[in-house]
Amino acid sequence: MLPEWMKQTDNYVPPKDGGTFAIKTIKTIGNIMSRLKVQAGHEKKRHIPALVKLIGLFVMIVIASACQNRIVILGIAAVILAYLCTWPAKDLWGVLKPPLAASTLAFVLFVPAMIMNPAGIPNNLIVVAKVFLCVTMVTLFNHTTQWNHVTLALRRIHVPGIFVFTLDITLKYIVLLGNLIQDLLTSMQFRAVGKHDKKYSSIGGVMGVTFIRGTEMNEQMYEAMRCRGFTDDYKGL
Repeated sequence: MLPEWMKQTDNYVPPKDGGTFAIKTIKTIGNIMSRLKVQAGHEKKRHIPALVKLIGLFVMIVIASACQNRIVILGIAAVILAYLCTWPAKDLWGVLKPPLAASTLAFVLFVPAMIMNPAGIPNNLIVVAKVFLCVTMVTLFNHTTQWNHVTLALRRIHVPGIFVFTLDITLKYIVLLGNLIQDLLTSMQFRAVGKHDKKYSSIGGVMGVTFIRGTEMNEQMYEAMRCRGFTDDYKGL
């Protein structure tokens, strides 16, 4: 015969404030990691080489920044908008969000100048439009080019190997440590059912573990480079 207390139903309802901070942090890190991880983006089977796109991006930014002819600026905007019309609707906000934020910031910075000198408003608005176009072109390049292709393109235009190596390794280890933080926060969330009064001390523990693990990765990479005789000749992956 089972005792009476084992026959009773336990209707435990955990109080609120259980892991909300961890959930928000996991979502934020996940969004950042999705941008940094090696992605296919909108590259097609016969995509344009990253080196060509990098040179084209540099040329277009120089033209858009130095040109004073409004027709040319409108032409660049028309080409960008026509290209965006071929993109899926779900991806447009991710492309337009950074340029909208940058152009809004530029507009706010120009507001005092517009108030003090109304005659210069057209020129100020042109600068805001140039900021929007340049940031849009950089965002399109980011969405359509894999990171390893970018580092390889930088190496082909004779950018110093140590710079390319630092950039490439930094991006890779940001992804690795971001995944580690996600795993730690997820495990902390599973162990913190209901109200968790010491969540800030737990977050400190997550930061400490991440720091220690990052230090270990740094030492392991340094030792691996010494064992392989690294000579600063880095061609990218």
